[in-house]
Amino acid sequence: MRLFVDGEERLFVLRRTISRGLSLGVTFSILMTTVFATAGAGSLAPVVHAAEKALSEEEAIALAKKQLTILGEYKLARVEFVDGIEMLWGKPIWSSSWNKENSGSIELRIDALSGGILKYERRGEERDLDAIQKKLPEDQAIQVATEFLKQVTTEEERSRLSKPNEYPDPYVNYNSTSKGTIINFTRIENEIPFLENGFRFRVGSNGEVIRFERHWTEEELPDTSKVIDIKKAEKKWDKEAILSSMYKDTAEIDQPVYDFKSEDPQIVNAITGEMLDSYGQTVNEKKIRLLGKTVPPSTTEQKIITQDEALKIAEQQIKKLPSTYRWNGRSYESRSVLDRKNWNFEFVSQPRDGSESDTVKIGINNRGYFVEFSMNEKSRFLEEKKKIEKSITWAQAQESAEKFLQTFYPDQLGIIYAVDYVPNEKRIKEILENGEPYHIQFGYMIKGIPEEDTIFHVDINPATGEVWQMYNNGLQEYLLPRPSQKNIGIDLNTAKKVMKENKKLMLTYFQPKVDGIYGRKKMLEQPLLVYRYVGEKGLVKADGKWHSYAEKHKQE
Repeated sequence: MRLFVDGEERLFVLRRTISRGLSLGVTFSILMTTVFATAGAGSLAPVVHAAEKALSEEEAIALAKKQLTILGEYKLARVEFVDGIEMLWGKPIWSSSWNKENSGSIELRIDALSGGILKYERRGEERDLDAIQKKLPEDQAIQVATEFLKQVTTEEERSRLSKPNEYPDPYVNYNSTSKGTIINFTRIENEIPFLENGFRFRVGSNGEVIRFERHWTEEELPDTSKVIDIKKAEKKWDKEAILSSMYKDTAEIDQPVYDFKSEDPQIVNAITGEMLDSYGQTVNEKKIRLLGKTVPPSTTEQKIITQDEALKIAEQQIKKLPSTYRWNGRSYESRSVLDRKNWNFEFVSQPRDGSESDTVKIGINNRGYFVEFSMNEKSRFLEEKKKIEKSITWAQAQESAEKFLQTFYPDQLGIIYAVDYVPNEKRIKEILENGEPYHIQFGYMIKGIPEEDTIFHVDINPATGEVWQMYNNGLQEYLLPRPSQKNIGIDLNTAKKVMKENKKLMLTYFQPKVDGIYGRKKMLEQPLLVYRYVGEKGLVKADGKWHSYAEKHKQE
């Protein structure tokens, strides 16, 4: 389930469910302490703050208007308080929407402690203009971004920034549907760039800021006096860094390439000299382990099925569970691109010995594949997340997840592999304290090569070992043969050499993302000091040539 756009998490709130509960006078205790307030509706004023010093709604809105005079032209349509535990950067926020007749809207996130603008996004007219107008030259976009920066930052903060676009944004998404010129100001501390910190912009072709993001941690930074020599770090990287071979969409064709997967050793800890993955965890050699040997028959076409046919498949799948279930008559349809369609069917178990019924959701797509599973999803979202005192081990959760896949995908075990990833003790402790699920990861192989973007989670309840959720909606794409299926013509060492020629090894601060509750990402609390190769985002193609996403974006 993807919850990111342009390198940041989508705010995941159950608006409909919670609003309905408020109207019924029901008090919900949910994962995110969220209290809704519609502009002008005093009866839904915020009553809970994540911290004693959190700003009130009125204070936050007043500070936002002071920084952004353009808000005076818009009408406040919605505002809500969200506790920081769920946000990417751990900050409680006031999230608001502003509308203007015939001029689209503005989405705004305000730091509930400082009143600073964390995110600003214009939607509607400005994006429509980008589709028909020529992209603004970078120098003009920089001027626009710089003027905006003066409104929403202090002079002291601006004094600690790089030149615009001096360093790349490590989380920029060049495949995003968002248009505009990308401008990035990187935070500099002790003359060392902090790539994950700073201010990010997209400037529209009409000279307006269409997106702004502030990422700035207040955590203490590592001691720079204890770093290892850069030559030692380079030798470590040369010896132990691993670029994985995989199939990947380069926006031209889907082809085999070399690139880093999240769990690959790719960064050198500048204090300890250890290799780290993208999560900031110490990592050793990774191995590919398939779940079995069975492989589905290859086909060049897939039959499109009806909803009634999908229901019959769902009824067969539900029989694989130990309890007896019946369809309760509820189904939900969702669509994606082109002719892609999913149907989710709800089944209810027959209770035994006075126990409560379980509700299971089975998702079938219009290719006839089982793509989604959820156990008691609604009740889980409405329950208060409590610390798990007694839990199963990660290895036991891995075993439970694999048994689930072996049950539901018996003909695909020869192309499904288990991702070789185990969180460290600190992360597991955090999972249990927050009442989060264990995210056990799997992916698909094509001709023995991992397919990029096929990674999916089977979410396990750490207290019981039962499967809570699985979302595998990209499945049908990876069972079809690729017209471009071919072998990679270079080896790992050659691929690493090509990457080194296109990037520069640098000492930087690093604040990695980790998996949070229900798949949402969050930042590790403590920044690290690392050596890593810095440069434009890209990968190494099968023929040994460098493919730059950034360069392609500049040409569009």
